[in-house]
Amino acid sequence: MLPRRQQPWKILLIDDNIANLKVAVEHLEAYSFMILTALDGASGLQRAELTQPHLILLDVQMPGIDGIETCRRLKANPQTAAIPVILMTVLSETADKVRGLEAGAVDYITKPFEAVELLARVRTHIALHALQLDLEAQVTERTAALKAEIEQRRQAQEEKELLLLTLRQMLETALASEQQHDQALSAERAMLEQVSACLETVQHEVERGTLSATAPELALARELLHTLLQQTATAAALSDDQPSADENPLERLTAREQEVVQLIVDGKTSAEIADLLAIERGTVSTYRKRIMHKLEVHDLAALIKLVFRYRSA
Repeated sequence: MLPRRQQPWKILLIDDNIANLKVAVEHLEAYSFMILTALDGASGLQRAELTQPHLILLDVQMPGIDGIETCRRLKANPQTAAIPVILMTVLSETADKVRGLEAGAVDYITKPFEAVELLARVRTHIALHALQLDLEAQVTERTAALKAEIEQRRQAQEEKELLLLTLRQMLETALASEQQHDQALSAERAMLEQVSACLETVQHEVERGTLSATAPELALARELLHTLLQQTATAAALSDDQPSADENPLERLTAREQEVVQLIVDGKTSAEIADLLAIERGTVSTYRKRIMHKLEVHDLAALIKLVFRYRSA
């Protein structure tokens, strides 16, 4: 039983004997096959490449290029190599049949052929060829789907790696800033202790009436106070990174936008966010652009940094 298709199955008959061609054509056309013909091997090769039939019936004994050589050339051509070839021969020697099969033929039929046998072999090999084409199509489709899936996973992996790198860099920056801030505070505390000790000495001397306006202790106290003011200004500059109490920019976001932001901070990829929120990946991209516009940031690192600042405030 042949698979159904909208267009008829095409068969190319290559035979120099017009009488044989007529018999085969009339019989096969009665079963709704589309029959194409060629009278020699050279024209048969050209027509096979041009029309791409589903099956070729090829006479072995022809002048010029015989059927065996024609079959070899058909199989050597990538455009026609997959087309099944049935040899038609009056030869009965096993060696001749083997030569045909070695040349690439899938079967042979002895002339004069029986109409029933011819039809059965034609149907069998067209059905096998159709099955092969269907399997190849399924393999191609599955391969394309696997490639697409692999590419999606690769992109998701790259997004995660980029996110991890960004978070690592932010952590290193935060630790360095914290360390610098701690150092400034430690220096300020040490300076305060020195100023406190100096002022105690000055106060003691003043109470005793032994300290003049040009005393070294008073000059040292003034110098220490000046240095303390500078360190305080430095510490304030380091604290400029702290969030303002006036406005939390995260409050500009809608509830859904805040959901997207939280998932981004959690390290989710665009594909994962789309799955979790049941939206398209393109919609995730639109949300991300809108969020960055509202928060006035230009990249993922700045977005995550701003979220950490105001969530921890």
